[in-house]
Amino acid sequence: MLTAIATATLLTAGLAMDERSQDSVLGGSEYTKLPETWELSYDIAIKPYLDDYKRCLEHTNLMFNGTPNVETQHRAALPRCAEVREEGVAASNAAVARRGRSDTFTPTQVSEAFDVMGYIHIQRGRNLDQQFTLQMRAAEERQRQYDAQIAARDAALARDSEAAEIETAPLPPQEPTDVGN
Repeated sequence: MLTAIATATLLTAGLAMDERSQDSVLGGSEYTKLPETWELSYDIAIKPYLDDYKRCLEHTNLMFNGTPNVETQHRAALPRCAEVREEGVAASNAAVARRGRSDTFTPTQVSEAFDVMGYIHIQRGRNLDQQFTLQMRAAEERQRQYDAQIAARDAALARDSEAAEIETAPLPPQEPTDVGN
């Protein structure tokens, strides 16, 4: 039996990682070191139909408005592509039956392959939302650290300026003492 294997990998938010120290701006525990991976095995006869469904899911204009909502947009693609999915499942079952492999790749397995493709699509959206959220938190933390450094620098400059004023301040006039009398 010919089988195609598709693997989808999500790289979890390593964007704010400090490559030199392996620590993140947010403390390291926020990031998963290993990607999340799914393996989707299916009969090669259904590949064109799965590809059509995947194209339908991915064919959208994502709207980025400063909030993590990509998962929601990816979820909305499932009902939009329901007809393509149903046609793909029917055509896939027919293709598998035509090749005489219905006993090795059942209609239930065909349906599950399409379900997993939809699940992977939603997970990709969730991952993008997580990356966005972590990037925003990292940017806020970097801004907080920068503001603290500037405040510390300004305080040090003010201290140095006060110290310099004290050192260069004119001495109060002293009354001359009678040296020769």
